[in-house]
This record gives sequence, C-alpha cells and structure tokens, in this order.
Amino acid sequence: MSLSDSCCNTPPTNAEWERKGHDKVLLTKVHGEEQKVYRTGPKDSKYGIIAVYDILGFHPTTYQFYDRLATANGGFQVSAPYFFKKILPESYIGNRPLAIAWIDDNANYKKNHYDDLIRAAVEDLRSDGCTTFSIFGQCWGTYISILAASEDDSPFLAAGGPHPAMCTVELVKNIKCPVILLPAKDDDDMVGIPLVEEVNRKNFSTRSVHKRFTEVHHGWTGSRGDWSDPVQFRAGMEAVNMLAEFFVKVAENPEDK
Repeated sequence: MSLSDSCCNTPPTNAEWERKGHDKVLLTKVHGEEQKVYRTGPKDSKYGIIAVYDILGFHPTTYQFYDRLATANGGFQVSAPYFFKKILPESYIGNRPLAIAWIDDNANYKKNHYDDLIRAAVEDLRSDGCTTFSIFGQCWGTYISILAASEDDSPFLAAGGPHPAMCTVELVKNIKCPVILLPAKDDDDMVGIPLVEEVNRKNFSTRSVHKRFTEVHHGWTGSRGDWSDPVQFRAGMEAVNMLAEFFVKVAENPEDK
C-alpha cells in the first residue's frame, strides 16, 4: 500500500460547518457490534449513496460536502459509516511509515470488516426506500469505494471520488461499474497510468469521468479543506455537482447491472 506525498503531508484545517443530518445506528450489527452512520438528505429519495471519508475521519468540510451532495440534482439519501474506532493522530501527518502502519492496522477493507459495514449500510438505505446505490470516497475512501464496487455481489452503479489515493490499474481490474475520479493538483496521475482507460475498456454503458482540479490541493473536499476560501468552495461545489450528475446518470441508465 502506498500513499502520495500530498496525502501524507497535508494537515487538517480548522473549518466550520453546522451539519444538517444525524447519526443513526444500523439495523444490522457487524461482527456482533453495533455500528452507526451519518445520514443526510431527503428521506423520499430513491437514490442511495454510501460515502467513505478520508483517513482523518469526519471533519466540518467533510460534513459540508455530504450535506451539499445530498441536496444536489434532486437529492440523495447519503449514508457515511463510522469506519474508524480511532482516528489517525495528527502527529502522524508528515510521517509516512507511521501513517502507513496506522492504515494497515485500522483501515484494511477486509481485516477491519469494512466490506460487511458497507453491506449493512446499503441494507439500511434499502430499508428506507432506496432502490439504486452508488459509492464514493475521499482520499483513502476512494480506494475503499473501488474495492466495494469490485465485489461479485456489488450493488453499486458507480464508484470513485475526489482526491483519490492508492488508485492503480490493478485496483480497477475487477470493478463492476464506471468510475468518477476527481484528483487535485498534487494527486497522482489518473490518466497516464492509464487507470480511466482501463475502466472504459469494460464498455459500461456510462463512460467513466475524470477531471483534475488544478487550483486546489489534496483533501479539499474533506479534512484538509476550508470552504471559506472561495477557490476551494467553487471547486468543491463543482465536485458536488459532477458527482451528483454522474450518480443520477448511472441510476437512470442501469443497464450495466
């Protein structure tokens, strides 16, 4: 597992946001333990989205991103699980070995049962009336979203996210849906790899989307973002709208599933 310099070295901000949603305990326990999610968005929406935060967990800008996405383009029911029992210490930012060791212990898709947590969150959305599902993440969360969308029984019509980390051609070899990737100026190359081209070779009815945001740094939609900065706010809202349009598009054209 590797992290880019931008991911390892960019600290969180002191942004502010009054969250619009609420915490909810999932109906299904995961390996005998109760789990909770942050839920936001109109309760009558049929479109469900699983959101996976970055390695610093929930943050005011992360909540803002989820709340704004939940009301974009007609609205979505967004469910963001509490993945980490403890958050990456800020003192680990800038120390690649410590950060990677923490991720190996606390952020492993299978070992930490995040695959089962995501399934439980999907069933919770289904019980609240959602009939189609997409998944996205930020930073490490994008990596997790692609793993979840590569499962043989994946319910997801789309995956991806802003400022993705650890995304490779090998990672998308088994993906079951198109992706949307929105790297920042200091994120890894998503075109030259060629990661997006690899997904498009699968001939999904909806083409994958890629755009590099050249005016903002890694993490600007999550824990490293501060939308009181107008440049970050504009880029953040563009990312919100791109995700919303993509998720509606795949939900209305689900031939690939």
